[in-house]
Amino acid sequence: MTRYLIGGDFELSSLSLGSVNNLSDFTHGITGTWTASGRAALTLILKKLKDIGVKLVHVPAFLCDSILLPITELGLDCDFYPVDLKLKSYPDPSPGSAIIVIHYFGWLDESIVQLRAEAGDKYHLIEDMTHAFLSDWSAGPEVSRSIFFTPRKFAPVPFGGWCSSDAVLQAPNNEIESLNYRSIIARMARSMYLEKNQYPVDSDYEEFYLDAFREVEEFLDKYPTYTSVPQIALEIIAGLDWANIAKKRRMNWQCLHELLAGHVEILQPSLPNDVVPLGYIVRLENRDAIRKSMAENRIFCPVHWPSSSVVPSKTFTQAALLSDTCLTLPIDQRYGIDDMTKLADTLKSYL
Repeated sequence: MTRYLIGGDFELSSLSLGSVNNLSDFTHGITGTWTASGRAALTLILKKLKDIGVKLVHVPAFLCDSILLPITELGLDCDFYPVDLKLKSYPDPSPGSAIIVIHYFGWLDESIVQLRAEAGDKYHLIEDMTHAFLSDWSAGPEVSRSIFFTPRKFAPVPFGGWCSSDAVLQAPNNEIESLNYRSIIARMARSMYLEKNQYPVDSDYEEFYLDAFREVEEFLDKYPTYTSVPQIALEIIAGLDWANIAKKRRMNWQCLHELLAGHVEILQPSLPNDVVPLGYIVRLENRDAIRKSMAENRIFCPVHWPSSSVVPSKTFTQAALLSDTCLTLPIDQRYGIDDMTKLADTLKSYL
């Protein structure tokens, strides 16, 4: 077996640093605060809402469990709303509450037009732009909303999140600075390792960088939100070629769409001009078995997201079905048409 693979954590082929003054380009000029992660960014928003009396947060039944952590930690009540098999959500926020809307996989939620129109007077709107980081999520200044995201899902960024709330954070401590450099080194080592695609797999080497990535994720689970992100992490974000990243993701999505249309159930039937997708999302009845077989061919496809033990599956049956059947096919900027063809051919061989 060779080292060639598709999917998995992002490697870093070179260290191209940019000016942090350019970071406002990613936030559509909206002022806010850069944090260590998207989870920390959401926490800052929820803290401010709790301070003005918000007690209840509405969240979609199809979600990542990490969104629930700050809600629980802050002692806020949580209420779920339905999401159907086409990723259409049905929110019904109560007066004075907060509602989190997730823009799944890069496409803006259909309900957002009405929610934006009513937000501010009736409830507090929070938009999770993590999947739609590079899509067009701009809105007029009259819209009352809070926004958060992390660019870590789209590129080799060790740390980084952002929210539209202003906050004064402490300087990064030694632990996060050390982990930040360890993650950078691991990503660069992974890049050099994968350049030799024809060589056999080195399990010890792969375990080295996987340990580094796991260490960062475990750290973020307990990392205090009042400490800021290392400067070099922000410079990495500012230095990446985001225009090319967006272009390649859209190209790879279109390629897979042509190769897989008619073979599998696809969640998004088309790619609007203002959308940059996180991945190519399919629904498979025997998802887990196919995913395992793909991994044996060194094609690693993430699941967004496994069923949450907190969401009552009998009440939200369609959201539970999404969790049991959705598979995200990698389409990111590391890959080209040959990779997409290999991915599609491998998937079709297991259907």
